[in-house]
Amino acid sequence: MVQLGKFVKGKAPSATESKRTMIRIRHQDKTMEDLDKEQTQMKMRREYLKNAMFEEQKMAHFNRMKILTHWRKIMRVAKTEQLKKEIQIYQQNHDREVDAKDAILQMLDRDLDEAEEQYQMALRNHLIHVDELIELQNSRLRGLQEEFERDLQIIKAEFDREKQEIENSHNMERQELRDMIETIDEEENHKLKQMKDDFESLREETKNKNVEELESMKHDLIKKIEDLDKEFEVNFNRYVSDTESKADNYKKLLKDNEKSSLSINTYQRSINRLKEQIAYWSLKMQQNKRECEERNSKLRKEKDMIVRHYHDLKRKMIQFREDEERRLGNLTINSKMCMDKLKEYQKLGEKILKTAELCRKLETEKEKVLPFYQTSEDGVEEIPDIGVEKIEGMKKQKYNEFQLLDSFYKRYNKVLLDKLAIDKQKTTLEKENMFFKSLLKQYLDGVSVNDDVMNTNNPLLVVNNKVNLNRPPVERMDGGVPHKTVVEANVVVNNRTMQRNANYF
Repeated sequence: MVQLGKFVKGKAPSATESKRTMIRIRHQDKTMEDLDKEQTQMKMRREYLKNAMFEEQKMAHFNRMKILTHWRKIMRVAKTEQLKKEIQIYQQNHDREVDAKDAILQMLDRDLDEAEEQYQMALRNHLIHVDELIELQNSRLRGLQEEFERDLQIIKAEFDREKQEIENSHNMERQELRDMIETIDEEENHKLKQMKDDFESLREETKNKNVEELESMKHDLIKKIEDLDKEFEVNFNRYVSDTESKADNYKKLLKDNEKSSLSINTYQRSINRLKEQIAYWSLKMQQNKRECEERNSKLRKEKDMIVRHYHDLKRKMIQFREDEERRLGNLTINSKMCMDKLKEYQKLGEKILKTAELCRKLETEKEKVLPFYQTSEDGVEEIPDIGVEKIEGMKKQKYNEFQLLDSFYKRYNKVLLDKLAIDKQKTTLEKENMFFKSLLKQYLDGVSVNDDVMNTNNPLLVVNNKVNLNRPPVERMDGGVPHKTVVEANVVVNNRTMQRNANYF
């Protein structure tokens, strides 16, 4: 019967079994100690590696900064040399321009001297011509002056003769006029005397006639006054006889007047009472009229306000309809534009998918397995989180939408880099092709012999141990500086760590 490590009741364990258990326990203790030692060693190695990595990073940073400073010095030296060369070129250009300007100034000075000489010559000729013209003008003026003097003497003689004739005729006419005036004065005096005599005679006649008429008028007036006195007496007597009957009538009329005055007073009181009533009712009518007018004006204002409110509401409704129609039109236009834009996007997406399907056939196995390149964590520093809320006009949702195109941009950038690399390789291959074509042409020219080949540099001719082969000279990649063997610090540190680990273990 097999016993599986369990004691049977009533049976003591044997010595071999106890030894086995002791050996197994010791072995377990030993393995536990070994594991503890290995763990401590692993911890020590990990800490050592961390420290070594930290030192390596520090040394790499220090070396990078050192290289950068050395590179800056080299760049400064190169830049200073370049600037010195440019300054020399600028100085030469400036000197050349200054020389050209000096030559131009000398030429202009010479032209000015020649122009000054020409001006002086022209001025002398001009002054000579002016003197000749002045002399000619003076001679002409002298001739005109002499002619003027002759004409003046002739005109003076004619004037004196005509003046004498005019004075003689004037004296004769004045004598004739004096004689005529004397005769006219005599005639006028005679007429005046005759008119005075006629006036005196007429005056006496009219005076006598007026006296006679005045006497006759006096007699007539006296007769008329006497007749009027008689008529006045007759009329007075008739008036006295007539006024007696009229006095009686007057008394009767006076009594009637008193009676009528009483009736008039009564009528007047009734009239006043009626006037008061009329005034009261007219006031009442005016008050009612005023109230009605106020009520009508209020109703009219209310009506106008209601009409105006109605027109405002109607205008607002029309404006609202027009705005809604405009918005509807804009909405339809925008929807049409949106549909067209979406169709364009759809066509573009279909085109992208078709091109992607065509490009997938040309992809490598690695690109098929990993279509998007993975960014190395060592070479890329951690990018701090961008506060999207702080960016004006940018929402977090839109920013997250932009992140959805990261894969597309990765693929696009990879294709763009491949295209640039292919273009660069193409240019290098074209240069090499042109170089080899030129070498082949030189070789063919060297094989064949003709005038053109003999006149140009022939690669078959060797002069002073030099071949006339038109090829670019061989230059070192480092610009002629002797190459120095450089060991990277990373390799040195790794070797030292390996040595330390070997010595430690």
